[in-house]
Amino acid sequence: MATSTKRSRGSKPSETQTQPPVSHADQMETLHAREQGKTVMYKQDAWGHIETRFVRTQNVKAWEEKGFIVR
Repeated sequence: MATSTKRSRGSKPSETQTQPPVSHADQMETLHAREQGKTVMYKQDAWGHIETRFVRTQNVKAWEEKGFIVR
């Protein structure tokens, strides 16, 4: 009888959550703090979908060249 050349795999450890779940209010506060001082820019496609980007002020001109407009 032939022996298998494959190595046996050990079982993976289950993923453990290292941080407690964050409330929605805390998530929103973190998001707003991260976006502070940035310019909000929009681009609407042919289907009416609006893409939003939070851009550093010095990069506004480059994003306008891509078709985005400032809010």
